[in-house]
Amino acid sequence: MSAVRKIKAVVEYDGTRYAGFQEQPDQPTIQGEIERVLATITRQETKVVGAGRTDAGVHARGQVVHFVTGWTRSLEELQRGCNALLPNDIAVREMAAAAPDFHARFSADSREYRYTVLNQEVRSPLEERYAYHYARPLDAEAMGEALTHLIGRHDYASFGRAPHGDNTAREVRRASCSREGNHIYFDLTADAFLRQMVRTIVGTVLTVGTGARSPADMNLVLQTRDRSLASPPTPARGLCLLRVNYRGVEE
Repeated sequence: MSAVRKIKAVVEYDGTRYAGFQEQPDQPTIQGEIERVLATITRQETKVVGAGRTDAGVHARGQVVHFVTGWTRSLEELQRGCNALLPNDIAVREMAAAAPDFHARFSADSREYRYTVLNQEVRSPLEERYAYHYARPLDAEAMGEALTHLIGRHDYASFGRAPHGDNTAREVRRASCSREGNHIYFDLTADAFLRQMVRTIVGTVLTVGTGARSPADMNLVLQTRDRSLASPPTPARGLCLLRVNYRGVEE
């Protein structure tokens, strides 16, 4: 039997027509598509582990996965084969050998997400899949000030739920808001995120942008750990996993 090796890959995808990254019965998922293609190419059942379990409709530019395979030919051939067979809305951007102890999820030091809002009166059909259209005027400076209250290690129960257990403490290392023309970008980096955390933060911050809340109200919502005080999550289409960062791991 051929020796197995661990492979790390960076995957980009448009999540519009998928029920999220994680495999689910009778629903199309990113994990399911990658595993299907790997099985076809290598003729081995292969389990793929992702760094982040993006929700239905969420996109990724830099999702990281790992898998173990007995594939003996070059990784360049394996990457080309994957991209030839994957649907057009999924692509393997990079593929390399990983250290035996590398784990896409548990070895990750931080994740970077961006949420895009199209802030103009008329919606854009060409941007419908990748940005949340918000017609009301928004104050980007006030929203940026509100986000500063979230930086640090806190209990973020007001903004999401834990995928496993009930530990809702996370460390947010960056939370910023910037405007470029009619686009407003919300960039958040954390060691990990709760379910719907970024989209709920954005939904709540938008109320600051309209003047319905003050920037300081963000701290109140955070400290109360009361989900009912936060706004509903914004649509998934505006969210993209930009990058997963690793420290002290040989790539």
